[in-house]
Amino acid sequence: MVTSIPPRAGSALAFRVRKELLARASVAMTSLLNVVRERLLAVMDEAAPSREKQLRRDAWMAYQKQNNRWLDGVLKAWQNALMAPPVARPSALSLAGGFELIGTEVVENKIVASRMALGLMEIAATEVNDLRTRLKAINAGRELTSHDIVHPETLFLSVVAQWTESGMPREAWPLVNDVVQRHLFEPLKAAYAEGNALLVQQGVLPVIEFNTNVTPSGFSPSNFDRASADSGAGASPHGSARPAARGYPQNNGQSMRGGSAQGPGSHGLAAGLSAYWRGSRAQGLIDQIGRLLVGTAPSSAGAPLSGGAPSAGHAPGMYGAPMASGAMDGVPMGGAFGIQPGGPSAPLMTALAQLPMLGDAYYSNQPGAVYQVAAPMLVQRVAEQMRQQSAEVKSKAGTDAEKAIVELVALMFQSILEEDRIPTGIRVWFARLQMPVLRMALAEPDFFTKLDHPTRQLIDHMGSCVLGFDASGISSAALEVEVKRIVQVIEQYPETGVRVYQRVYEEFQLFLKKHLTQKPTTQKVVGVAERVEQKETLTIQYTIELRNQIKDMPVRDEIREFLYKVWAEVLAVSAVRQGPQHEETLLLKKTASDLIWAASAKPNRADRARVISDLPDLLQCLRSGLTLLNVAQPVQEAHIKAISAILVEAFMSKTQAIADDQIQALAARLAHLEDYVTDDGTEELPLDADSIEELLGIDASGLEVITQGGGTATPIMLEWARDLDLGVWFVLNFNGQEAQVQYVWRSPLGHLHLFASNLGRSYLIQTVRVAAYLQTGLLEPQERESLTLRATRNALGKIEANPERLLA
Repeated sequence: MVTSIPPRAGSALAFRVRKELLARASVAMTSLLNVVRERLLAVMDEAAPSREKQLRRDAWMAYQKQNNRWLDGVLKAWQNALMAPPVARPSALSLAGGFELIGTEVVENKIVASRMALGLMEIAATEVNDLRTRLKAINAGRELTSHDIVHPETLFLSVVAQWTESGMPREAWPLVNDVVQRHLFEPLKAAYAEGNALLVQQGVLPVIEFNTNVTPSGFSPSNFDRASADSGAGASPHGSARPAARGYPQNNGQSMRGGSAQGPGSHGLAAGLSAYWRGSRAQGLIDQIGRLLVGTAPSSAGAPLSGGAPSAGHAPGMYGAPMASGAMDGVPMGGAFGIQPGGPSAPLMTALAQLPMLGDAYYSNQPGAVYQVAAPMLVQRVAEQMRQQSAEVKSKAGTDAEKAIVELVALMFQSILEEDRIPTGIRVWFARLQMPVLRMALAEPDFFTKLDHPTRQLIDHMGSCVLGFDASGISSAALEVEVKRIVQVIEQYPETGVRVYQRVYEEFQLFLKKHLTQKPTTQKVVGVAERVEQKETLTIQYTIELRNQIKDMPVRDEIREFLYKVWAEVLAVSAVRQGPQHEETLLLKKTASDLIWAASAKPNRADRARVISDLPDLLQCLRSGLTLLNVAQPVQEAHIKAISAILVEAFMSKTQAIADDQIQALAARLAHLEDYVTDDGTEELPLDADSIEELLGIDASGLEVITQGGGTATPIMLEWARDLDLGVWFVLNFNGQEAQVQYVWRSPLGHLHLFASNLGRSYLIQTVRVAAYLQTGLLEPQERESLTLRATRNALGKIEANPERLLA
């Protein structure tokens, strides 16, 4: 919600925010001069080759003369950016999808500035993105210009560019890069936070809400035509969208990492949370791709993972022209990534259609049989054929943007093929996805800007399972067969775009749900865990319902406590062991209503006679229930003695008795207690590892129940914990020892999670404890980056090292 601010007042407020941001940055920049001077002086005393020593001496001498010129240049550039129009207006060139080359020096400056901005976003992503969101809000939702001073890239580009403009040697920048960042980051973070505080005081978006979309239903290969028709001509092909993850815990500098959505319908929130653990480095990477391909940061289709609005409009990229400003419903307009509204060029798509699949000779009918002997040679041959195919397709590209996309996808899959921690058989099947993914990326370039894109989710999830799967419950053969099936389904439907990836991703999740628990020891633990969850959940539910039923009845406090703390658990154990409608369970439910009646006042002779008659059976049922809980004999006797004393007092009491119809209604409701209870999933189950075997009569050896540690998790961490991906590997720190564990099972009610170690131990953890462990770093995903994110980073590194290859 934004307080109504007149346009003129809004412009004045926005200018004030930018001016104060610049003032703080200017103070930090001024004090930076001495820091850089000390750094250059220090490096001259460090050991280095003679040529390097000469460079350091030259840098020191030049800095002595030019440092004030550098400062003046930076402040002037910032002032020019401050005075520039704050709202983007599409130029004729951008609307026409124009394309331009820019100088190597400019490209290098932007790369350095982008990396610096990336570092700032790692510690201040929320502050930066919130400020951009609020400034956009008070400007009627219009995008900010690429040179807006609020963009970290704009601030740092001036710092880097003016270094050489002032006469400093470009080669000397790496000597001071680290100290410049360390000195500027914290003041800039504080400056962005102050800007947000000022806008919030003026009523501008006090709370920035989540913005999740609903994932459309998928299709199966057998009914693809019907599913395509059902999706509608105007349906978005992109599936899920990521929330802005506002308010995500910062964890005092701890990294927070996790998985993505578990199933259909939950992709939005889960993908946003799982993406967040990758940090703002991922968003910086996305921005870099956007500038590389179109010369502007991604639109709202690629909303920042770290929260806040996308950085709208950045400086033109290496080879791109600005994209037309504005987007419809979060989807970039037709000019996205330089691809025209009509889609990729016909010759390019024809070339893709005519390409043969990677040679079947590379794929054995017996998974894993050939790869152990010939893995290096096999990978080399597959890599060569992939390069040949990419070169052939690239030669048919009609625009530079198409060439860039072909090259970027090729380098990504080259990186995946070189990932030697993935078994060779899986890697060569991944390689076969290169051309289908390229076809999809050309048609839907938001593949590059959305980490929750179904194509990325599929490859990332498969990759996260195989990076360490030898110790898991999935055999290499079973997993390879599933990957093979998925690749063949995708190849079978080349024209279906993102929907086929969405569907096979859901099928892969079902595969994991089934196969991760196939190992006999895991099945045994899962059986225990399911019964534990059922018993503990029923205990809570029965307690709540008992409270509701007798809250208005004249029942002694001692009887209430016994029913809530003891008898509700008796009912739960009996329901789990024998069933909720078993004869013995029904008798124990009836015992609850009988006890309530017997402990109430008995003013007439008939009631007292009935109590005397029924008392032996009532006490016997109470003893049976306590025995079912394995309550020690002295404790049983203490309960029976206390209850007997209360019954004696009630027998002599002349106060008002509980009406018979109330008792009958209570008995009827308790008999079908399961029909009335609900579960909101917010209470932590009081698990007790020592009593699982005794209560449920089953062997729980090999199972560790984690009930302590991690503190209290935030609500958003709970959402993250509920949506972890099955099959993902984690490092668990429990009792001071680390264990490599795989997430293998989520209970039907979502309360319990099972992690299996590669040493045969299993760890049963409740959702609230999983969230707490994730929040404090006691449970961390083994991979800090997803497979496609790492591949993209490697691809961009190769492009930065040799930019000419992009259009070659």
